[in-house]
Order: sequence, then C-alpha cells, then structure tokens
Amino acid sequence: MRIPTTSNQCPLVLHLITTLDFGGAEIMLLKLVSRMDGKRFRNHVICLAEEGIVGRRISELGIPVHNLNMPRGRLTLRGLTKFIRLIRKINPEILQTWMYHADLIGGLVGKLSRIRRICWNIRCSNMDLGRYRPTTRITLKMCAMLSPLPDVIIANSREGKDYHRQIGYRGKRWEVIPNGFDLQVFKPDGQARARLAKELGLDDKRVLAFIGYIARFDPMKDHATFVDAASQLLKKRRDVHFLLVGRNIDWENRELTERIPDLFQSNFHLLGERDDVEKICAGLDIACSVSLGEGFPNVIGEAMACGVPCVVTDVGDSAFIVGDTGLVVRPRDVQGLLSAWKRLLDLGEDGRAELGNAARERIKDFFDISKIAQRYEEVYTSLLKEPGRV
Repeated sequence: MRIPTTSNQCPLVLHLITTLDFGGAEIMLLKLVSRMDGKRFRNHVICLAEEGIVGRRISELGIPVHNLNMPRGRLTLRGLTKFIRLIRKINPEILQTWMYHADLIGGLVGKLSRIRRICWNIRCSNMDLGRYRPTTRITLKMCAMLSPLPDVIIANSREGKDYHRQIGYRGKRWEVIPNGFDLQVFKPDGQARARLAKELGLDDKRVLAFIGYIARFDPMKDHATFVDAASQLLKKRRDVHFLLVGRNIDWENRELTERIPDLFQSNFHLLGERDDVEKICAGLDIACSVSLGEGFPNVIGEAMACGVPCVVTDVGDSAFIVGDTGLVVRPRDVQGLLSAWKRLLDLGEDGRAELGNAARERIKDFFDISKIAQRYEEVYTSLLKEPGRV
C-alpha cells in the first residue's frame, strides 16, 4: 500500500462513512484512498462514529481523518454541528458518502451546505429488512425517497443496483464499480497454513482442511447455516477445522456458540476481529461466504487473490466474482453447502490448488485495486466537468 503524494491544487474529495471499524466498506475506502492518484485528487475522511482500526490506517497514509463520535444509529446535535463546521473548513469539490446512514446524513447536510457534487455509495443487495432494527429500515426508506438528490449513485455490484432500484431508488445517474483487491497484500503464501495451524495449537499434517468464513456476526451473514453444515461434515470427517473471523465472533457470543455441538467445539476456532486477514486467507484450504444478501463481498476476492477456492451463496455478485473457479450454492441450503465442501475436499490438494490459481488470475484480470481506483477517478473527473448542482 503506497502513501499518495498530493498537490494542494488538486480537487478535494470528502468521504463520509458510518464507521471506520474493520468491515467491507471501510476496507474498500482504505484501499481506494491509498491508490488514488495524488496528483489528481486530495482526500479527507469523516467518520460518523469514533475512530476505528481502519481510521488509524488511513491516518497513517497522511490522509486527514475526522471523527464525529456519534453513537451508532443515533444523531447528536454536537456531531451534526461538528460535521457542518468541517464541511465549511474543508470546502470539498466532491462529497462521497459510504453506506446508508452516511448517504442520508451526507446527502441532506451536504446539499444544505451547498456542496455542488454529491456521490452516494451503496454496498449490499437483497437485504432481509425484517432482521434489522426499525431505525435501519427507516433510514433505507428515507434514502430511497431522497435518491434523486445525489449526482451519482455508485453500487459495488450489479445486483445491488437492481435491488435498490426495485425498492424505490431513483438515481439520476448510476455507476457500478466493483471492489478492488491489492494483489501485493493478498497473495499465496506456502508457509501460511503451517503458521495458522501452529497458532491454533494444531499439527497441520493431521488437518485435512481449514475451511474459513470471515464475516462479522450479523443476521444477513447466516452463521447458523455455516455451523449446521460444518457440524454435519464433522460427523464424517473430524480432521476438518472451521475458522470463523469477524466482529463479535468469539466464545462469549452465546447465540453463536450454543449452536455448536459440544462434541465438535475443538474443531471450531472463533478468532474474533483480526487485522491480519491476509495471513488467515492464505492459510485456508477453502473460503466461504454464506450470506443471505451481499453486494460484492470483499472476503471472497481476498481469498481468491490468495489462491484459495471459494464456496459462495448465490447472492449479490458472488457467483460472478468466482466464475468457474469456485462453487455456488443457494442461500440457507445446509445440504448444498455440505455437498460443495465435499466436492472440493475430494479434489485433493492439487485439484484445489489448480482452482486457486485460476481464482487469483480472475482477480488480477478484473478486480485489481489500481484499475478500480481509476474507475472512481473517472467518475469524479466527469462530475467536475459538469455544471455543479446547487
């Protein structure tokens, strides 16, 4: 990851994001600002909540990060006042918002503050709104009502764009820009598996496979299906180990751990939130995404870049990402997931390596972060050439 060299004469893009914890949108923002051409654009970042690990990483790039310190899901007068003052001080040419709460607040405050060019960024598709708090459902409905407000809505998947149009989004202009991946960070590592086994106190020679799922604990991530399928596989294969990584993925999470049979607990490794995902990905034999709804899941692209074959549910653009380098199953399909794992296990190490090599080449061809950053720059440049809307 390089540190951008900027010019004070460049147009300034102000990014507003809901959180700067470890998550897909947050990581994509980090990758984007690290790869944008500093001779063309400057970047500032404002977070609605407190500083997180991703915020610190962005700051280390020399990019200013400002935190409004508002509680999750709640607005405060102090936070909004600070936001307005920061807008006046920074005076951006473009406001780029990330995720629903930031889209809503940034759209309204940005327009009232007379920012001439506003971009929304949407990151998911096919949400089961019944699984979320009323405030999230209200926010999404308000975003749909105000969707003609931004100059462009950027979706990270084709499915995400179609879904939001179906629920009432009426954007003036749409762009689909997928997530990008740093092939220098996420890459195959022949020693990663042995290091991972050592960390877990295992003999890697006695482990048939490490199967991983990297996702925060969230209703849409459907950890229940993953655990149920894993438990069934362990009835036949006790030499398989399952790694779960993400926010609130630990043994204190009773909702999760009570689903894991006592007999198999030693085969489940709940690692919590990690900042070395690239090392974990490279040590896996199979990576998974079993979400009920996604836009463009970062974890799949990251695993593929590490040369790891993937099993994904057919949501968002997941099937498009893996192409013919992995397997696709229906959401909530325990038996389908189990069957896909068995197929990859039956391929053996060499067969999985062949698929993994093809997966990395697919990421290189279509989703390299440098190419994706250029796509964002092209959108921003096109906005600067248009008369700003006040």
